[in-house]
Amino acid sequence: MPDSQFDYQTAVEAETHTSGTSARELLLIGQAQRGDEQAFGELYEIWAAKVYRFIFSKVKAVPVAEDITADVFLKAWQKLHQYKPRTSISFSSWLYAIARNGVIDYYRLNQRSELSFEDLPEMADLEGDELYRDQSEIETALTSLPEEYEKVLRLRFVEQLPIARVAQIMKKKEDNIRALTSRALKKLKDQLHK
Repeated sequence: MPDSQFDYQTAVEAETHTSGTSARELLLIGQAQRGDEQAFGELYEIWAAKVYRFIFSKVKAVPVAEDITADVFLKAWQKLHQYKPRTSISFSSWLYAIARNGVIDYYRLNQRSELSFEDLPEMADLEGDELYRDQSEIETALTSLPEEYEKVLRLRFVEQLPIARVAQIMKKKEDNIRALTSRALKKLKDQLHK
């Protein structure tokens, strides 16, 4: 068996689906990786509505959400051979990562100048009914931070700029931005746990 193939039957039998991917999904993934379009169709049926809701919550436009969702599943089909279950990455997390990247690409292509803090997903919450923490609580905590902390968090995590670019914008050294980001995250965490 080639290295790129994963023995899903053995994985199911050994109950190694501790990643949160169900035994049924593991079998469907294995079949789909071998070219079974019907198996991938079943995976689509399981996940399409959830992925669509996630995307719609970010773009707030039905046609855009539909287009991005279609693109997510096209990319998932094309890259399915790269997916291997691991304890830290469930199939749903893998799909949501593709969806999140699709949303980011959409905003980059449309040159949205300012993303709200609502556009920052909490990856730990992606699989539950609630996709995000209370966004107003996060926004409130963020705006209560000192201005420099708020700015560095928005630049790093909302606009997803690299440290070098944030350093240019804020006219600071990269090491200072790293330290500032660390302090800002700690302060934000403290605000959220009050």
